[in-house]
Formats: sequence, C-alpha cells, structure tokens
Amino acid sequence: YYTIDPTLADSFLDHLEESDRESRERGAPTLHERFEALARSAAYRQGGVPRSARADHAQVIGTLRTILARTCLSALEPDLIILDEFQRFKHLLNGQDAASQLASDLFNYQDAATRARVLLLSATPYKMYTLDEEAESDDHYRDFIDTIRFLLRSETETEAIGHLLREYRRALYQLGVDRVGTLARLRFLSTNLEARLRRVMVRTERLAASSDRNGMLTEVPPPALPVAPSDIHAYLETQQLADVLDQGDMVEYWKAAPFLVNFMEGYKLKEAIEAARAVPAQAEQLASLLANSRYLLFPLDEWRRYAEIDPGNARLRHLVRDTLDRGMWRWLWLPGALQYYELSGVYTGVRPADVTKRLVFSAWRVAPKVIAALMSYEAERRMVRMFDDAVENSPEARRRYRPLLRFTRHDGRLTGMPVFGMLYPSVALAAATDPLAIARDLGAAGRGMVRLPRAAAVLTAAERRIEAMLAALPAGADSGPEDESWYWAAPILLDHHYDPAGTEAWFNRPGLATRWTRSEEFGSEGDEDSAWAEHVDYARQVLDGSVRLGRRPADLPQVLALLGVGGPAIAAFRALSRVVGSTEPAHVEAVRDSAAHIAWGFRTLFNVPEVSFLLRGINRREPYWRRVLEYGVAGGIQAMLDEYVHVLQESLGLLGHDPVMVAQELAAAIFDALTLRTATLRLDHLTADGAEQPVSIERYGMRARFAVRFGDQHAEDDRVLARAGQVRTAFNSPFWPFVLATTSIGQEGLDFHPYCHAVVHWNLPSNPVDLEQREGRVHRYKGHAVRKNVARQYG
Repeated sequence: YYTIDPTLADSFLDHLEESDRESRERGAPTLHERFEALARSAAYRQGGVPRSARADHAQVIGTLRTILARTCLSALEPDLIILDEFQRFKHLLNGQDAASQLASDLFNYQDAATRARVLLLSATPYKMYTLDEEAESDDHYRDFIDTIRFLLRSETETEAIGHLLREYRRALYQLGVDRVGTLARLRFLSTNLEARLRRVMVRTERLAASSDRNGMLTEVPPPALPVAPSDIHAYLETQQLADVLDQGDMVEYWKAAPFLVNFMEGYKLKEAIEAARAVPAQAEQLASLLANSRYLLFPLDEWRRYAEIDPGNARLRHLVRDTLDRGMWRWLWLPGALQYYELSGVYTGVRPADVTKRLVFSAWRVAPKVIAALMSYEAERRMVRMFDDAVENSPEARRRYRPLLRFTRHDGRLTGMPVFGMLYPSVALAAATDPLAIARDLGAAGRGMVRLPRAAAVLTAAERRIEAMLAALPAGADSGPEDESWYWAAPILLDHHYDPAGTEAWFNRPGLATRWTRSEEFGSEGDEDSAWAEHVDYARQVLDGSVRLGRRPADLPQVLALLGVGGPAIAAFRALSRVVGSTEPAHVEAVRDSAAHIAWGFRTLFNVPEVSFLLRGINRREPYWRRVLEYGVAGGIQAMLDEYVHVLQESLGLLGHDPVMVAQELAAAIFDALTLRTATLRLDHLTADGAEQPVSIERYGMRARFAVRFGDQHAEDDRVLARAGQVRTAFNSPFWPFVLATTSIGQEGLDFHPYCHAVVHWNLPSNPVDLEQREGRVHRYKGHAVRKNVARQYG
C-alpha cells in the first residue's frame, strides 16, 4: 500500500483553503461548496452524478488536480530542471493554457535559498532547410525565436536578435553587388549574433572527440549495385499498372522496395487497385494486366514451399549479402565484444569486431515492411532447410510443430528432467566452471600465449574441476544401466554438498516453480509445460534421498562441463553475480531466481521452430538439450551475457540500487528481449481468376523476426500487439532482430546503440540535420563501436 507524505498533505490542505478564500473574495462558490453540491446530487442515485452536473463534476476534479500539481511543485524544490529533446515540449515554453502555466511555475520556481535553473537539451531542435511538403504545420524559424524569448525572458533582447537575423538575411542578398563591404557587414552581424546567443546557448560537437574531427564516423559507400533484368521487368510492369490506374511515376517506389502491390498499405496505388476492382471495365483490364505479369507480384507458391526468392531489389540484395550471406542467420546472438575463448561451431572464425546490427532508415513506409518480411523469410528458410528440405510453410504446419524443450508426463514418467537441469542455476557449478576464470588460469599457465584458449581446452579444464567435486558425492549404483538422471541431479547434489542450508532454503520455498516462469500458468493438460510444477517437486526430492540414482554415466563430467560453461541458467547466474557483487544469502537467492527466469526465456528462444531446425541441422544427434548446451559454448554465451548485463545495468539506471531489485529488473529486461513475439506482416495476394470477381485479394501473414520494422505491430498469434518499446528492447540486446528498419519520423532521442553501429541510408534525407539525427541513434556513450574498441585495445 501507499502512504501520503504528511507535509505534502498539509500543504495540499493549505492550498485548498487558499483557493476557497480567493473564491469567497470573488463572490464565487468555493471548491468545498461545489463538492458538497455534487455529493448531494449523486446521493442515493444509481449511476452516480446526474448528466446536468457532469460538467461541474469534471471541473472540480480538474481544479483539485491542478492544486495538487502546484502543491507537488513546491514540494519538489527543484534546483535544476532539464528538458531533453525540448522541441517536443515547445507548447509548454510560451503557451497560455493550464499545462503551460503549471510548467511556467516550475521553470520560475524560487525560494529563499535558490532559484531554479532550466537546461534545454537537443542536438538538432531545428531544421536549417525544410521542403514545403515536409513542413506541415512546423515553422522552425518561429520556434527558434520563441525558444530565445523563453531563455532571455526579454522581449527587447528577443526583438534585437530577430532584427540581426533579418539584417543578416538582407546582407546575403548583397554579396553579388558589393562583395568586400558585404562580407565585412556579415562578419559584424555574425559576431553580434554569436555574442547574444552564447549567453543562453552552447553547442558541444561530438566531432571534437577524435583528432581527425570525424568523431568515429566512417562512411562505407556501397559497391555498385547491379540491377538485374528481372528488376527492370518489375519496374515496367509496375509502371504499366500505375498508368492504367492513373497513378503517376513509380520509379522512386520501385527503387525503395520490390513487390509493391503486395506490401503497400495506405498508398494511393493500393487504394486505386481496390477502387478498380469495383468497376467491371477497370477490373477486367486490371485482371488482364495481372495475369500477364511475371515480375510484378510476390511468388506465393515459392514462399509456401520455402523456395529461395530473389529479393527483386538491388538495395535489398546488397543488405542480404551484407548480413545473411555472412552467416548471421546461424547466430542467435551477437558474440560479446571481449571473448574468453575462441568461438566455435557456427561462430568459428567470427571476429566480434566485424559484426554489428543494422539500423535501416527509409523515406518510404513500405520499405521497412518489405525489408523485414523478405529478410526474415530468407533467414527462416535457410534455418528450416538446414534440417528438412520438405517442410511446408503454412500456418497448419507451424501449428503441428511441438517444442522440443517441454515438461510433460508420459506413461507416468516426467519427460523433461534433463531440460530442468539446463534451467537450474547451480551455484557450485557456476563457481567451478567460470570460463573467464578458467581462461585466466590457462593464460597464466602458458605465459607466452598470444591467442585465446580454444573452447575444448576450457571444457577440459572444467571437466577436471568437476571430477574432483564429484568425488565428494554418493557414487550411486555400481552396476546396471547408466542413469541419465545424474545429468540433472548432480548439480543439485553438488549445491547441497557445498551449501546444504542455502540449497534447502532455496528449494523449500513455496511457489518455487513460479520463480522460473514468473507466471502461475503452466499450460493445460497435454501442453508442453503442463507438468512443470511436478518436475520442480521431483527435483526437490533429490535433497532428501527420495530419488534413487543408478550408475553414473561415463560422460557425466563432460556433460556437466557443457552445462557449466554453456548452460543458460548458470551463465546468467554468473553474469548477474558480477554486477550484484554481494554474497549475502538474500541477494544470492534473488540472483538465483533471476537467473532461473532468464533461463526460462532462453528455453522459449530454443523452442522457436526455426531455431530447433537450425540446431538439429548443425548436429542431428539426440537429445536436443545437449545441442543447446553445445550452441551456448560455441557462441560464448558467458561473454555475451556478461557484456549485456553490464550494458543493461547502466541503461536501466540500476547502478547503486538494491541488489534484489537490480537482479529482478535485469532478468525482466533480458527475458523480454529473449521472448519477443514473432511479428506478422500483412501480404496481399492478388489473383486474376476470371470468376465473378475478376481480381481477388487474399490476405496472408509473413513472419518477421530476424529483421523487423520499428513500431507497433501484430504478433504472430494475432492476439498480442508487439509494442515499439518491446521491439527496441530486443534490438538493443544481442539477440534477434539483427536488422531494424524504420522511417526517420519520431526517432529523435531514441537509442539504438548498444548492439548497433551501422546505419544504412536506404534513401538520403532531404536535410543534412536528418543525417545527424540518424547517426545519433547509434553514435552514443558506450555504444557497440566504443565497447569493441575498448576490447580490442585492452582485451
């Protein structure tokens, strides 16, 4: 429950009495009288306040809220007020409405000790040049003058600056008449303007951060982009369609995206197609054109059978070569900037310095949608085809897929105990198998080592440590078949051996199963999670000896080494422990709970159909949970999570906070990034069937996960809307999406830098300020490029 600060309550009552006193002086009803009148009108009446009194009801509430807001302002006692991206709040600076008056009270706050100062922040608040069609209702010159008026608090000074600007403009027109005299005049005006503006304005350039004045920016011009013959045919067919529908030139749209007819939403061309379908003569003409086209429409039949589809656009082909063709479709996360050992498997040869996400800016709304749909399809197609060439791409086939990491009961047996072991945050294994510590030891042993140790060497060192630890555990049965229960039971037994009280306390808490999922729902009968709570209860029985273990598997140390180095729960426990930095039992308990929740998020990731196809394509041997552990080792899961947690702690503002809250907030953010729902993008399939309706349109959904467009969008199940904030959380993580496509509109002040330092200009903006805005999304403190430079210098 919440409590009201007594001082604030007393101040609020004082302000109410002051308001009533002013009302009495004006001969107007007081707030108290108006409140009692409303109460009488609503007494013993169903439906509350009568319609005739609702206007006064709203006014009384509004007045009370205003008084409360003013009370809170005085309680704030601000010294410094900062408005970031202040151009978004321009209506508050010089407005006359209630909100502006409230803001004015805040900006002008002063008491006996101090007067508040106001700091307005923005890198690009105004455009130097705006095309008429871009201006809409904006007047950047007027906004600039209004801001100066607010800062100077002097109409005389503001008018003086306005006069100097007008004189400067006039002088520019005189350069061709009297160059020498005009230049002298311009220098005088410029110096005068600078002197006045510097009283309230400062500009710190990022470019000054480096000696070459480039501020770490490097232009990477694309190679000559070859246009395929099919691209030309597609343009001709698109233009022919536009001519028939009287829709003008299509060349800019064609350069931006392929398959425009299928993907456009809210464009005049698409509206014209819909209108033409309702007119018989136009519908016949449209049907004939569609029937004879070969390159205009998206090849749905190829999509249904997971066939390779040409991007149909030179820019998109280059982006595919720059990302997918480099193997990024095989990566479920970007490797950490600083590795502890050499990456292996699908990450073999990957240099962290060479990889980053892509932020694509386009002037056209259709381009982000097409980029997301086609790149995600191609990534998914390659993953699926790696395991099975005959998979069908349909909603029915996807519904038939069963996740491989599940918790069910079959013939009285719990089927997911090995998976439980992967999700269990073992404190003992975390300490014994830390790849960072092992790599340091290996480096100290081989003092001349200039290369990172191999993953196999780290695993071997972990195995030796585990073998020594296992000697302290009961041996199990001497004969009989090997009991695979050791794979999940041994970590629990090791924890109990080294910390019996802490392990028992953690396992014996009520609601332990929900601490992994942070949800009370474990699925219905037959669902992949229906027996999750039973699995947790069964694991708890290991502590009291109720679970009888058979003969140890010969490869138990090797499996536990995989679990310790590449398991998501143990890796998450180590990463969280490094930033929490406390060994108090309550804090360790919170870290374990949070690590378990992160591991549950990894389980969701590895249960995605195309992800399971990828891992089984890499190694077709069973069981799948071992393939997950091998992938974690190959991709350096520990280094990746260590870096991610470090970045998140700062970006979420958790430095110096309570360790329990830090662990929980970090886990929630990582879980959100891991479990971003696959978005669905609408595809309109047009067919000329010659039936009663010459042209029919059928709607399909294309999944977008590897690449997404920024903004609110429907998730794959159509029940949940993936919010822009969730998309940004995932993009600002090492996990998918690896490509984010967006327009420039509304991106001011948003950060996309944690795992991206490559901006792709799909179209050049009309204004150089927009270029700086785009680059500013990734060119920020502790961005991906900065961390990789630090790792290269000091790693």
